[in-house]
Amino acid sequence: MNITAIILAGGRSSRMGSNKALLELGGLTVLERLIRELEPIASRIVIAGGERAAYERFGQEVVTDRYPGGGPLAGLHAGLESSTTHWSLAVACDTPFANRGLFRALLERAEAAEEAAARAVDRASDLAAGASGGFAPTEAILARTQERAHPLLAAYRRSVLPGLEARLREGRLKMTAWTETLCTEYIEGEALANASGLPLEWCTFNMNKPEDYELARSWLESGRSEG
Repeated sequence: MNITAIILAGGRSSRMGSNKALLELGGLTVLERLIRELEPIASRIVIAGGERAAYERFGQEVVTDRYPGGGPLAGLHAGLESSTTHWSLAVACDTPFANRGLFRALLERAEAAEEAAARAVDRASDLAAGASGGFAPTEAILARTQERAHPLLAAYRRSVLPGLEARLREGRLKMTAWTETLCTEYIEGEALANASGLPLEWCTFNMNKPEDYELARSWLESGRSEG
């Protein structure tokens, strides 16, 4: 199944003090690391960010928000709006250890969800009233660790776009509040670690502050989690 990958890189990075997407780890920027891991999985990669000039050198399409100031929801909206595939992967640019194993696990779950939806349509065609028998297709697949969902390490069906846009227009910008309205599946902790081949702490680790960046560098240099 073809899938679009959306890298969200439009945050202000105010706590970090510099653009998180352009920080270097192991000789590559975080953005380059994510592109490298997504290229074997995605048929198309889109960078959703406000700084078009900063990202054009990476050789991927850059899309800008139609709802400036809308935070991650606006970036996801821009990416999904540009997508031409039924499903899209979404990953934040401050998630340096997200790798192709994680992305492949999300893709495989999206493929399974698409197959289940197709079977439901076939069953519905056999019903006189054309009803689906109460089946609700999966709209999102999120990574989750210790009961915490990670909406920016996820896959989304493009059909979520109208509801997402409505929330942006209404100024309801909390991403977790939006994802809680969707029909969602989760890939849980141990499954994430198995898919990625990484310690669980690495899988959803994100860098918000300089000390997070230093921790990521130390993990990468040591090749092990500090727990």
